[in-house]
Amino acid sequence: MGNKKKYKLGIDLSFAKKRWPEPEKYLDIVANHLGVKYLEFDSDVLDPLYFSEPVWRRLAKETAEMASGLGVEIHNYFTGTMTHCVNLLSHYDEEARADGMRWCREALKVASALGARGIGGHFDTISSRDLMNLERYSLLWNNLVQAGRQLAREAHALGHEFLLWEQIYAPSEVPYTIEQTKRLFSELNGGEGVPVELVIDLGHACCQNFPHKPEDTDPYEWLRQLGGITRVVHLQQCDGKGSRHWPFTPEYNSIGIVEPQKTLDALDESRNEDIYLFMEIFFSLGDSDEVVLEAMKRSVDYWRKFVED
Repeated sequence: MGNKKKYKLGIDLSFAKKRWPEPEKYLDIVANHLGVKYLEFDSDVLDPLYFSEPVWRRLAKETAEMASGLGVEIHNYFTGTMTHCVNLLSHYDEEARADGMRWCREALKVASALGARGIGGHFDTISSRDLMNLERYSLLWNNLVQAGRQLAREAHALGHEFLLWEQIYAPSEVPYTIEQTKRLFSELNGGEGVPVELVIDLGHACCQNFPHKPEDTDPYEWLRQLGGITRVVHLQQCDGKGSRHWPFTPEYNSIGIVEPQKTLDALDESRNEDIYLFMEIFFSLGDSDEVVLEAMKRSVDYWRKFVED
């Protein structure tokens, strides 16, 4: 690991939603069971529109106070499953796109109430019909860029430090290739507002079903080429053929392609600093609490051999 880097190991809250929604419980797991200081908040746990504002403000305040007391930093507020099931900023209907923007604006407020430094995630999906229409696709691309720039300005006004944007693995969810990512971020940035920075998910380099170059299916190439605009990396064990979100246990490490030292070496080549590595591991509701806690603990212990903070 390079001397100029300071990597921080964190947890995405997706492991806890539905199972442990109580902040006193999931924060205890993060701080005391896993021994982790950095938390990426999952918006499903406190959605800005599903919950009324008085409710989310109260719960956010309580959560922020508990986190502070346990020494846990809520780094960012990240989109969850509910937002990934809808089209938001790239909805085919103009008024619906405006409502998608409303969700993002409210998310900025929730993040502030939690004491997070910014919001992140993926904020749009383009329909199959619009993907086939070059004029419609161009319109939605331009709308996405303008919406991102506007959110960056509003984030700055609220005192946020960044806006995070995640790469996915299908043309309907921009961006999905390295080349497209470079284009998107060159257009998102350069105006007023906070920097818009990339989130690289190591399991999202799996766009084999769509037009791509060989480099697009190599997670380490994503890190080498785009680490310079990346603040957050999502860790999941995977086989390179799909976004598996497996834990880093011996069972999955034996068939997975994500290796800690290779990950850090690739990031070192990008010459970026202050990288947050958030584990984003999914579990079935059929898994017992004991199975989930053991897999999470073993995953953290595995990465602790390479990342101290």
